[in-house]
This record gives sequence, structure tokens and C-alpha cells, in this order.
Amino acid sequence: MKNALFVLHNSADTRSSEFATLAAIATSIGNAGYSSDLLILDTTGSSSVNVKHGSAFRNVTAVAPDKAVGDGADYLVHIVGKAASAAVSLVVGFGTISNRNWAPQVAASFSAEFVTACELIEVADNALRVTGPVMGAMVQKTLSLGDRNAVVLYSGENLAAPEGTDIVVEVSREPAEQGAVRFVASEALPDSGGIPLRGASKVISGGLGIGSGEKWRLIEEFAAKVNAAVGASRAAVEMGWVPSSRQVGFSGQKVSPDVYVAVGISGAVHHLAGIGGAKKIVAINKDPEASIFKIADVGIVGDYEQIVAAAMRKL
Repeated sequence: MKNALFVLHNSADTRSSEFATLAAIATSIGNAGYSSDLLILDTTGSSSVNVKHGSAFRNVTAVAPDKAVGDGADYLVHIVGKAASAAVSLVVGFGTISNRNWAPQVAASFSAEFVTACELIEVADNALRVTGPVMGAMVQKTLSLGDRNAVVLYSGENLAAPEGTDIVVEVSREPAEQGAVRFVASEALPDSGGIPLRGASKVISGGLGIGSGEKWRLIEEFAAKVNAAVGASRAAVEMGWVPSSRQVGFSGQKVSPDVYVAVGISGAVHHLAGIGGAKKIVAINKDPEASIFKIADVGIVGDYEQIVAAAMRKL
């Protein structure tokens, strides 16, 4: 029997679909001889966590740091490393930016394969097989793990929950190790809230073409008007207009909404890698040669401020 450790950040924005997806993967890999435990990093401040479909896991543990630890990367390297030790051969988490800060270090600590932006975890011939994009998402790579250790970040579709019951787990306080990242307001933009990207049915994303941080409010107003999640290109994040938790793309989050609206986004391959699952893509850009128009279902060439303002007047 092999042991797998699933890792989940639990916050006020965590959805039941995230618990369901991890439970579905845990159930599936049982066919390859894995038993699965769930480790929850809780940031809600509650004394307990209601774990949806928790009976899919052999053990469930919820921990919280005794002091603020920034994005939790260093803290999780310590906690996950301690939980994994030599007994765990597979670590699974979601492909979020915060997880990408700690997962490579954990993989290196026990000489494991590191698979980021994994879109499929399946069992074939009684062995575990993972599939994800490589070479800037130009091709897909499938890897059969065999007996190799691995750290896998899942960015695929939400999965249906297996049959199982919810459980309540008490949160234990774990000390933040000396040297862990402490939260400093200037380190990163805090997420202003709103609808989380993962699982959102509508996403309004902005890019470098927005022009400035002052103008970014138009994206947020537009998203609020249509009850959509706010997304961003890597360039907009690097400009400091929006927190990294809102980044969409190969180095951010993968989304698969019913409607994805790209405003002022040129369409670099790294961004397109994150929106391939969108059912409809609407692109607004002043450059008629922008690459985003090659994959858009609806393309609008013009000044985004005028177009978005007109759209909001009609809604």
C-alpha cells in the first residue's frame, strides 16, 4: 500500500467543490494501491473545519499557524514535509500560486517528480498516470509514475464527489518555525475578495492594455455588475494592479467558465494555457492583430473604456 497526502488551504472562499475534487481523486487512486490522508491549512480562525466528503480519506488533519505567515509557503514546506516524511510517496494539491511556492521545495526534499498544472490524474494498468502541459502549454505530457515519488498540483476540472459523509475536524495550532515568512502589508497585494476564480461561471480579466492601476477599478466594477470573478494576465499582476491570487494562465490559475471576457489582454501563449476550458471567450482589444482574437468566439476591436461603459449601461 502506497500513501498519498492531499493538501488544501481552507479559507472563507473555499468551496465544497474543492473538497469534492480532492475526495474524487483520492477515491480514484485507491485503485492503484494508494491510501489517502488530507492535510488542511486553515486560515478561517475557527476551532474546527467541516470537511466535505471527509470519509474518503483515511485520516484528516487541520492545522493553523500560531502567527501570521504571509502566503504560508515556508510554513507549509515545514508542515507538509513533516507530514509526508519518508512514508508518503505522493503529495497532491491544487495548482494555485501559493501552492507553487511550496510544492517544488517539498518535491526536492524527498527527491520526487514535480508536476505542475496537472489536468488529469488517472489509473491505468494498476499504475498512476498524470497529464499536464509542457513547453509553454504547446503540448501535453503524460507521465506514468510507477514507483517514483511525486508532488502533483492539479488544475483540471472540478470532479463529482464520491459517496461519503462529511466530518468535523478540530484545528490544532502549530508553531511557525523560525525564519518562516511573516506577513508584511507591502509584500503583496491582499485579495480584495469577491468571487473566487476556481469554479467561477463567469470571469472578467484585464491585462496590460488597461493602462494603469487607477483604471483597474473598471474591471472590478464590470465584474461586480455581472456577478463574475476578477482575473488578470501576468503582466497586470507584475504591474502591481491586482494580487497574484487573480492571475490566470500557465503560471497562474486555470479557469473553465461559461464565459471568459479578456479586456486589454494580447493573448500570450502562457495566458491562453489557462483559459482553454472556457466555453465562450469574448476579447476586447484596440489592436486588431492581437493573438487573443485567434481563439475568441466574439472579438471587439476598440477602446475598452468606451466598450465596457456601454456594456454596463445596457445591463
